[in-house]
Amino acid sequence: MKISLFTIVFNVIDILPKNMFELNIQNMYEYVDEIIIVEGATKSKGKFDGDTTNFTKNGRSSDGTIDMLKEMEKKYDKVKIIIGDGFWDGKTSMCNAISNIATGDYLWQLDSDEFYKKSDIVKIKKLLEEEKPDSIHFFANHFFGGFDYCIDERSNKWGNNTPWKRIFRHKKGCSYWISHEPPNYVCGDLLCDNGKIINRYKTLEMGIKMFHYSYVIYEQVVFKQKFFRNSSYIPLWNKFKDDKNTLIFGSKVNKFIGKHPKIIEENYGRYINS
Repeated sequence: MKISLFTIVFNVIDILPKNMFELNIQNMYEYVDEIIIVEGATKSKGKFDGDTTNFTKNGRSSDGTIDMLKEMEKKYDKVKIIIGDGFWDGKTSMCNAISNIATGDYLWQLDSDEFYKKSDIVKIKKLLEEEKPDSIHFFANHFFGGFDYCIDERSNKWGNNTPWKRIFRHKKGCSYWISHEPPNYVCGDLLCDNGKIINRYKTLEMGIKMFHYSYVIYEQVVFKQKFFRNSSYIPLWNKFKDDKNTLIFGSKVNKFIGKHPKIIEENYGRYINS
């Protein structure tokens, strides 16, 4: 069984905590067979796809991300990067660029700020080998305001209002994305969500969750307020810093009392419980 890991990136140097993206790749590296990284911004016709003023005129990252990716491609044998010609026509087109070349039996979608415990990755691989599902879904620890507070499975609103669909059966040449948001993937003649699903309640029962570090530093919030043209992000961040009972888009943020993935604790421990 082969696994193709893939991710979409832009401006990860300026936006994410220092070195987070490469640490993410390192965390997954030994467990997958290939890693495909697609870089760039999107301008989808007839659909708002995010503010693009942080990018170059031809839709590229403006913070050195491309040079970093090229160095990673040299450093890691499994890594392949795809850089488009101009703005991508939506994230679905970016995902389908991956599907066209991926050789794995499964596609594993991984955002640049998503991590898994290594022990959970081993469990997931065993599920794929033994259960042979068409897709696997997860709950997330969706961190906000730092590494010590998160929106988790206790919330059915923002953060975990929908399942995190991340792994899909794949056949090169006859698999494709219908949409990226929400994820809808077709393998051959089968929409993966119509096949055998290991749902998020099953993975939660096994102690498996995704760790989503999407709002742990101020730079992420500033970028997302501009990108989504939503002026409430920074005020919410500031209010939460003063009052941890602040609801984030209707969701309660809970004190995180578990263990982070080891690679997070080793590299960002100074920010945890500080």
